[in-house]
Amino acid sequence: MRTLSFQDEQYPLASGESVLDCLLRNQQQVSYSCKSGLCQSCLVQAVDCLPPSRATQGLKSTLQSTGYAMACQWHPEHDVCVKLPTDAALSVQGRVLALQRLNAVVMKLVVQADDPTALADCRPGQYLNLVNPFGVMRSYSLANDARLDGRAEFHIAATKQGLFSNWLFNNATVGDSMQIRGPAGSCFYVADDNRQQPLLLVGVGTGLAPLYAIVNDALAQGHQGPIALLHGASTPANLYYRQELRALANTHSNFSYSAVVLDGPFDADCQQGDAIKAAVELLATVAAAQARVYLCGNPGFVQTLRKQVFLKGVKSANIFCDPFVERSA
Repeated sequence: MRTLSFQDEQYPLASGESVLDCLLRNQQQVSYSCKSGLCQSCLVQAVDCLPPSRATQGLKSTLQSTGYAMACQWHPEHDVCVKLPTDAALSVQGRVLALQRLNAVVMKLVVQADDPTALADCRPGQYLNLVNPFGVMRSYSLANDARLDGRAEFHIAATKQGLFSNWLFNNATVGDSMQIRGPAGSCFYVADDNRQQPLLLVGVGTGLAPLYAIVNDALAQGHQGPIALLHGASTPANLYYRQELRALANTHSNFSYSAVVLDGPFDADCQQGDAIKAAVELLATVAAAQARVYLCGNPGFVQTLRKQVFLKGVKSANIFCDPFVERSA
């Protein structure tokens, strides 16, 4: 039977079991979140062995070259030995710069990196992993361009079982220390020769955060094609950044903003409806085969809409998705 060596202990690996699941099964304290190879919060470092390529996909070349791998994607076929990374190897030190309620259930968190140049590799819309003063790590998407001044903005929803969000809403204060790891994810704007390409961005809840960053980045880089952003929520009270998005629409003739909610009241840019249906209708106004589509929100929403837009003619390579998975412990 294959074994996993970790902190001077050896654990038998079940058939097909990942390094992460083996460690968790044996009550080891290991950071993790999505368990799908997206957030990179479960990194471990190989000792005297080579991780498979699947477990290193998407990692920086510097991490790959030093044996780091995502424990959730590592399914060993032989005996392996791993260790946890040090904070210094992976993290950028920062502090809470600002906390602002955007609505009753969403908090704007701004983290300032101690070294403003440390986030120079971050693209607007990518994930970063945040570690609070109590060691709780979660993945959140950037809502701004942190490359400008080392300030990273996040929109975080309150969840009943969320350890990080409970701390954020109830105990966090300006000045609290924060570790930052990343970036990760491929949901960001790429400036290429096709600046006339239609862009459609659709998100629900705090899925708006990366979309807001992507829109601002695309406009800053001179995208000339139509850019349409649709935000969905249960009620108008759960929408946010409406004033900022309206201002962008007033300033840039190629950008439009609309919102759909399940329950009213409604107004000019906020209509009753289902976000998936509204997105498909909005897609019908552009040439689907040429469109680039960004989808962010809960996994069920993203997966359903991804299939819908693909069936409507959007190329798979032009669909960028960041589903958000709530983790309760």
